[in-house]
Amino acid sequence: MSSIKNVVFDLGGVIITLNRDCAVKRFEEIGIKDAAELIDPHEQKGFFLEVENGRIYVEGFRRKLSEHAGTEITKEQATYGWMGFVVDVPQYKLDYILALRKNYHVYLLSNTNPIIQEWTRSSAFSAAGHPIGDYFDKMYASYEIGITKPDPAIYEYMLKDSGMIPSETLFIDDGRLNIEVARSLGIHTYQPENNEDWREAIDRLL
Repeated sequence: MSSIKNVVFDLGGVIITLNRDCAVKRFEEIGIKDAAELIDPHEQKGFFLEVENGRIYVEGFRRKLSEHAGTEITKEQATYGWMGFVVDVPQYKLDYILALRKNYHVYLLSNTNPIIQEWTRSSAFSAAGHPIGDYFDKMYASYEIGITKPDPAIYEYMLKDSGMIPSETLFIDDGRLNIEVARSLGIHTYQPENNEDWREAIDRLL
């Protein structure tokens, strides 16, 4: 696979070590009793999906959260819930991504929302004190594009916008459906486990 020129990373479960159960527990704590049905590691449901595909923004999400819970929920509480997903952001992964950029174009393609992105785009994101934007040539966030994976349209948008050629692109994502769609478009793929050290696996593919 020496023809690879571009490497695209998912965020949660690949760069960020995730804990869905903690996020579910936190949302249950603030009054979302059916959080387990709404929250998914790869694609959310209901208004949790709406904030990831850009149909609602932070205030709209907070309002819907409050209506659903039957009690007023603050932005801070909503942030507390979402941040339950985040266990760790291993600095060695970010350092590896920086090293990759010397020889490859490196992108991020993530189903995410403005609440999580407010944190990733701050210096609190990494142990080195750098926001996420310092590690990628460009980032494609679902809520900004208005589409979530595994919809093929989000991949097509990224390919067109970046000028990437599928056969010259490696995509790393922990979601089986996300991987299958990327592969159907001719993109090379790798599916790691949550919290996997994937550096050697990617080195072999490159």
